[in-house]
Amino acid sequence: MQANTVTACGRWLVILLFLAAIGLPGLTMLLTPARDWSEREKRKLAELPAPPVSATELPRFFTGVDAYLNDHFGFRGLLVSRYQREMAKRFNRSGAPGQVHQGLDGWLFYTAFELLEDFRGETPLSAPQLDQWLAEQAEKEAWLRGRSIRYLLAAAPNKQSIYPEKLMARAPAIKGTTRFEQLEQRLGGRLPPYMVDLHTPLRRAKGGKNLYFKYDTHWNPLGAYLAFGELFQRIGALFPDQVFTTEFAFGPDRTGYGGNDNLGGDLALILPRARERTETYPQLQRFERCAQPLPFPEGLSDLPTEGDRPSFAWGCPTRNLTAVVFRDSFFTPLERLFVENFREVLFLWKDYSQENMEEILTFLKPDLVLEIKVERHLFDSVAPRPEE
Repeated sequence: MQANTVTACGRWLVILLFLAAIGLPGLTMLLTPARDWSEREKRKLAELPAPPVSATELPRFFTGVDAYLNDHFGFRGLLVSRYQREMAKRFNRSGAPGQVHQGLDGWLFYTAFELLEDFRGETPLSAPQLDQWLAEQAEKEAWLRGRSIRYLLAAAPNKQSIYPEKLMARAPAIKGTTRFEQLEQRLGGRLPPYMVDLHTPLRRAKGGKNLYFKYDTHWNPLGAYLAFGELFQRIGALFPDQVFTTEFAFGPDRTGYGGNDNLGGDLALILPRARERTETYPQLQRFERCAQPLPFPEGLSDLPTEGDRPSFAWGCPTRNLTAVVFRDSFFTPLERLFVENFREVLFLWKDYSQENMEEILTFLKPDLVLEIKVERHLFDSVAPRPEE
């Protein structure tokens, strides 16, 4: 009899614990004030949508309610934090919501590699690290110059470096000194002569049409075109006897899936609950191309093997100069413009490699070596960021 009583109590205890587990999150959500900002996820939380006034607004209303409940579910912060911790601990991966920040007006921002921390100035470089980085770049430039090869380095700005006002309403209050701004301050506001400043012209031009995709980490065709123009201002000064094609026309804006791969934006694909993937952005007109694909040399070491990081060669036979470009995904929309101005260009999807340059010199002496990489990876050689 006593054993049966203990068993019954145990069952009731399990039932009560189960009811508490499923009821407490909802009760907590109802009894605590709604927040508009998640410190753990570094993003703005969804707002409760206005009631529908017609049947056609019902889908929008229920989608908004679903987003609101997802964002304000009781103990959400704890659960998200625990999820990200377990993903990192057991699978060496970050939970997707922790990689994307929901900004203002629907803008999405990448947050991996401590990008928000860098925005707040919380991951500064030390003076020895800055000196080491500058010495590395100067060594590359001197080695190439000694072989009559020009060297240029450009950093594609992080999206939040150009559009901090889209990051969050309180962005000015939390803004610190980024690593790139440290470099500028270290040099008295003037970058080394081999560096092309892309931050300043993009900031100046952003008052008109968008220069970056809303749902992608990358600049859109207009932002890429402005960067292309800045690069060729410097290239034209290095080779004043050459004529370069730098004027390309834009057609009507396009509305549809954007992003580097026209899939709706890499950030929208990362964020599980991001439903909006279409946007309006500038589009280059088609033009008659001179450049053609060329055979890519065999035997270059340590090239990426991933299908989405190709190394290849293109060139325009009527041009005179040759080039080697060490690049990342930000260079993708510049490829077809860049190759119109060179007889041969080798594109290597990687950081500058001294080994590759020595291998290339056995069959090609380029006139120019261009290295372009996104700002978040500019200082990886002296201060690697946590893995994505």
